[in-house]
Amino acid sequence: MSTESDVAHAEPDTSRQRDLVILLVALGVAVILARVVGGLNRGGSIPSPVLQVLAADVAVWLPLVAGIVWVLRRSPNPGRGRVLRLEIGDAIFAIGIVILVRVFDAFLGIAFSGRTGLEPVPTLGTPDITLLVVSAIGIVLVSPFLEEVFFRGLFQRRMAEELTPRTRFMAVLLTAFLFAVLHVLLGAGTTQLDGFRVFLTTFALGSLTGTLVAMTNRLGGAIMAHVLFNAVAVVATWPR
Repeated sequence: MSTESDVAHAEPDTSRQRDLVILLVALGVAVILARVVGGLNRGGSIPSPVLQVLAADVAVWLPLVAGIVWVLRRSPNPGRGRVLRLEIGDAIFAIGIVILVRVFDAFLGIAFSGRTGLEPVPTLGTPDITLLVVSAIGIVLVSPFLEEVFFRGLFQRRMAEELTPRTRFMAVLLTAFLFAVLHVLLGAGTTQLDGFRVFLTTFALGSLTGTLVAMTNRLGGAIMAHVLFNAVAVVATWPR
């Protein structure tokens, strides 16, 4: 005999499916806009390096924000604020995730190119501090927050609700896969081998943060892990 919860899981929810489609469309728009802005930057249409960075970031952020707002406004949840909560256990797991994935990324870097990729970036003359700060804010603060809310907070949750309890782990893997593909499509990695490294690293990060969110039903730890992961790269590659 089927229980009421089993029937609920078996029956498709059109609102959840609609949300998943909207989020996928937002990802597609983000990739297209990023490619357009990248072409403008390469063609010199945006002369200022700071504006180039801002334009590239906003091209990705706007579709993600639009997708988040669209889904949230159609799915009211009074307890939504508690999802962002960060508890001490989440923080400990977040630090462990950063250490594991950073070691994995360094291993891949050494295996693929003989270096970790966390060396200071060589510069000619005095570095543009404004450009570095603007880039760092986007990489360390804005992108991790938006991406975790988008992927782990919304897409993974909606996907998990569409699956049965036995297959719900696939939501973590599918979301991590999309997360990794997005970074590759946005141009992370200068070569195909480097792009493959980015894919593996971001897939590992997405899988672990997704698992943490699935276990705790909180985003705080995932956001912290993502912030720290990116911060390590920014600090290690900061020109000296």
